[in-house]
Amino acid sequence: MERLARILVPVDGSGASDQAVRFAAALADCTGASIDILHVSYFDSNTDAQEVSWLPDSVARPIGPEAHAILERAGRLLPEVAVHEVYHRTGSPAETILAFAKERHSDMIVVGSRRMDALHAALLGSVSSAVLEEAECPVTVVKENPHR
Repeated sequence: MERLARILVPVDGSGASDQAVRFAAALADCTGASIDILHVSYFDSNTDAQEVSWLPDSVARPIGPEAHAILERAGRLLPEVAVHEVYHRTGSPAETILAFAKERHSDMIVVGSRRMDALHAALLGSVSSAVLEEAECPVTVVKENPHR
């Protein structure tokens, strides 16, 4: 295996993504890798170009403050010595994560996985499953542990 230099950790503010950040930090500590933390929003204030939005306010509002809070939370989970950068992108989460991993030449993706029942998984899909299936680099899926 080649040297692990860059780890991508997509985050959404959930407990599962918090655990993925912690796992990536431990891995980076052992390998000397840097960490890219990525938050993907479906929409942002520029997505809906119409003057009167057809989207509800809860969706069309500026996403910046929410994305900033999620990225800041993830950054606080890392030890101070961890080399990391944070990024925010807009788009379909799985597709955007995969494109970002290619763009940044990620050596590994560490993604959190929330427990979903079969109905929710079928209707909503699973970002972690799509990333696991389509990524060109190794993927580690960190399951949410409700006891942490």
